[in-house]
Amino acid sequence: MAMIKIFDATDRDFSSAGNIIIDPLYCHEIHKKSLNGWYIDVEIPIKFKQYITKDKLCVVKTKSKLNPQAFRISEDIKYSTNKITFKAEHVMFDSKKYTLLDVRPTNLNGLNGLKYINERTDTNSPFNIINSNVENKNTSYFIRKTLFEAWTIFEEKWNGVFDADNWNISFKQKVGQDNGETIAYGKNMQGFEIFEDWSNVCTKVLAVGHDGLLLPEPYLKSKIQYEVPYTRIVEFQTELEKEEQTEEKLLEELRTKATAYLEQNSTPQVSYTVNSNINNSLEIGDTIKVLHPFVNIFTEVLEYEYDLISEKIVSLTFGNYSRDAKTKFNNIKNTLEKIRQEVSNQDITIKGQTELINSLNKNGYVYIDENEILILDKLPKENSKNVWRFGLAGIGFSSNGYEGPFETAITMDGKINADFITTGTMATDRIEGLSNFISEYESQIASIMFNLDSIQQKVDKTITYKRENSNITELLLENARESDLLKLEIQGNKTYEANLFPRTNLYPRAGLQVNQKGG
Repeated sequence: MAMIKIFDATDRDFSSAGNIIIDPLYCHEIHKKSLNGWYIDVEIPIKFKQYITKDKLCVVKTKSKLNPQAFRISEDIKYSTNKITFKAEHVMFDSKKYTLLDVRPTNLNGLNGLKYINERTDTNSPFNIINSNVENKNTSYFIRKTLFEAWTIFEEKWNGVFDADNWNISFKQKVGQDNGETIAYGKNMQGFEIFEDWSNVCTKVLAVGHDGLLLPEPYLKSKIQYEVPYTRIVEFQTELEKEEQTEEKLLEELRTKATAYLEQNSTPQVSYTVNSNINNSLEIGDTIKVLHPFVNIFTEVLEYEYDLISEKIVSLTFGNYSRDAKTKFNNIKNTLEKIRQEVSNQDITIKGQTELINSLNKNGYVYIDENEILILDKLPKENSKNVWRFGLAGIGFSSNGYEGPFETAITMDGKINADFITTGTMATDRIEGLSNFISEYESQIASIMFNLDSIQQKVDKTITYKRENSNITELLLENARESDLLKLEIQGNKTYEANLFPRTNLYPRAGLQVNQKGG
């Protein structure tokens, strides 16, 4: 039976009894893969009220860790006549409270990169980066980011997974193992909630590379094929430097990227949640083979809910991708922040150019001959250093005299020296990398819509009605705290609309008050 200990906010040694040891009425651990979430929901008798305050540490033995783990009590504390209910988040998420002003790990592997940023937080970081087997090197700029945001970016760019033991942080290539667990459709899938997304499935790809380059074939096929074709045309941007962009290297790169794309998208995205007959030995990251009617899909454990009192898993989610809507919205938020910073940089550029023109345009000389117009810093033109030349061939600027070279130029054949363009409007297919950026952004939005559809389906199943005689007087939304719903509309002879509070105010049941919208 689980016992919890309460410690002060700054305690680090949990070998003692702490402030008090409590036998909880309810204690569930919800553990998601990596940085997607790890917290406990707890109910205790009301007599322990004086010990439960925000930021105190609740220490408990969890399912997966040898050492008891510390969870920081949030402001989400509720009191009733006989019990206290609270939520506490694992201390690894204290990383949200530490910031990075301008930290740039350059060409470092997983261990050294994480140590580099951990040593440069605004306040001394409490975390210890203890090990990593992620050896690939990478570079990233963390400007005005929290440590948690940096970890999230780090996880994506370095292709690793975080694992925490209190404040000790590991960064691994993979967590979990393959124990031969198999699920077969129609046999042992009772009590499952099943979600499948076939929208991105591709078994045959027409790969388009740099400047419209095609493979000699020109199609690539995956080993997996279905009764109907799943063919896509996909553009891949090159990551080769200009001097390396030979046809041979570009083709090799294109083939590698197209092959990886097929491997990633030849099976549907699936997510399965089971609430009965669960193998209690399964851990985060463990492999589960799903014997699907069309194709065998290898999935991994993404989340579990564990009853620390009965020591049993009460809910398990596994799949080949995460349906965490909060994560998707955070990704969109980060994208919008990136756009905001780009707009801010554009404003700075415009201001700087305005000041430059206003100051320097008071100087210089205009020289016109039969073939061109010149703007010079000195006369005669042979002695000038900074020169603008306007003529039939184009417009160019040189800081090396009348004969050039012209580092900024627009010529009559339509070419623009783009290395110095800092802002402006151009066709998206002509800006390197932007097409893929927009496609990825659209995919994120599509994924969110699928998540919202799932939430709506779940709500449909959990609404019950309270009747007096033959009239419905109240709608009850069970387990509403599981979703951050914003609005619910009820269609019928009359249309009703209701705003729902965030889940922090919905525990454990929400009574839905509806206002008449139309007659």
